Formats: sequence, structure tokens, C-alpha cells
Amino acid sequence: MAIEFKTVGQSRFQYYFWDVYDATLATPSGTYKSAQHPVKLSLTYLRDFAAKDILNATNEQWQHLGKVELIGKYDQQLLSLWPDIKEGETLSFVTDAQGHGVFYHQQKKLGGVEAKGFANDFLAIWLSADTSEPTMRKQLIGAQ
Repeated sequence: MAIEFKTVGQSRFQYYFWDVYDATLATPSGTYKSAQHPVKLSLTYLRDFAAKDILNATNEQWQHLGKVELIGKYDQQLLSLWPDIKEGETLSFVTDAQGHGVFYHQQKKLGGVEAKGFANDFLAIWLSADTSEPTMRKQLIGAQ
């Protein structure tokens, strides 16, 4: 049975003058608590990005969060899953109740990273209190 997700919050990520992506966080209840599963994080890109550029940004964010042990750890797996993204396309990450996550591109299942804790580490980029984008986090989790 497919999980029904309700939007918790939305935000637009901008880098200097560029609109990069619109992010949406959703949960079955429409509310978010820290480290909650299942969740769905969707990024709708507002410009073209090569998969390797998305990977580099992921590693930079893990560096920011102090998760240095993750830098480069999943590069091969993620590059084998993620396509290059065209403007207007959506990359989503959906977790189940056990916290295992799967990536989707335009609603098409790409696969996941089986490593324990990967889903929480990946979602921390947006949802950790230590994120590089605290305003975006507040909007995503529906905090006022």
C-alpha cells in the first residue's frame, strides 16, 4: 500500500542571485518531528544540474554538518542512482517507517543506499538544526 503524504512545508533554495530548487517536505500526518519516518523530501530544480554537481553539493553539506566520515563514502552509489537533472524535473527521497530511503526522479524509482543511517544523514542536509540553511529548514518543517 502506498503511503499518502501531506505537505509539511515548502521553501525555495537560492544561491546568490540564482534560484536553484524548490523543496517540499511531506509526512503522512502533515507535521514533522525530528528524525521522523516516513518522510518525503522533493526537490524541483529550477535549472539544469549534472549529477556530479548535486553529489559535490551533498558532500559540501556533510562537511558543513561535521559529518566528514560521509564525504566521498557514497559517491559511487549516488552517481549510479542519480541522473543529470533538467530544469523543471524533480528528485525525491522517500523513507519508510524503518528509515530506509529510496530516490525517485520524476516519480520513477531509482533505488536507495542500504547503509544504516544513510537516510537520516542525507535528510540532515535540510532538516538538521545545524543545516547551512536554517530559514529553509524552518519553512520545510513548518516552524514559525
